[in-house]
Amino acid sequence: FNPLHVTIIQCQGSGGLLPTFPGIADELFETGKEPGKGLITKKEVRLAILSQLEPQAGDTGWDIGAGCGSVAIEWARWNPFGKVFAIENSEERLTYCGINQAKFGVVNNLDIITGTAPDACDSLPDPDAVFIGGSGGHLTEILSIAINRLKPSGRIVASAVTETTKATLVQFAESLPKSISVEWTQIALSRSGSVANQLVMRPQLPVMLLTLTKGPSIEYN
Repeated sequence: FNPLHVTIIQCQGSGGLLPTFPGIADELFETGKEPGKGLITKKEVRLAILSQLEPQAGDTGWDIGAGCGSVAIEWARWNPFGKVFAIENSEERLTYCGINQAKFGVVNNLDIITGTAPDACDSLPDPDAVFIGGSGGHLTEILSIAINRLKPSGRIVASAVTETTKATLVQFAESLPKSISVEWTQIALSRSGSVANQLVMRPQLPVMLLTLTKGPSIEYN
């Protein structure tokens, strides 16, 4: 090519290599497993979590136990004027979280924090919203610290799959003052499969969500 020239490129096809609407396909996240597998929160549950968190422009969010980053990345992608901190202690998951961060272009408003909650939260700014997807056995302590540091009118969403984790959430919620709003949701999702070339719906493990909404100036001890 001559150094002085004009190149015209005509694009064809549907385009849209990355999503333009909330609900990123599970297969687009890198996890080190086959597409759609690995430690990510599935799309339908992810959207429910973000709906409960109600993030707004300028908000600070914590994603505790971020795994490969699906919730934090979708959160940061659709709220570019907010700030999300993703906390994870697994070296392998942190690697894929970083890969996904670059893939979806959320390098300015998503910070990946290496560490274990609740200690890893000490240096973070107080949150407007918190998602707890993993706790490493410190769920009650994480909930207590999160709700104390949560800004007035802020929201916490915690997810649980195992009965042990569900019981911990129930016990914690029952200890809260009535001034803190408590909402329970359980998502029972089935996805299509086939048996003998016939359509079947394969149930996934139900996911329980606890949503806590803090009052204007409430402190929990």
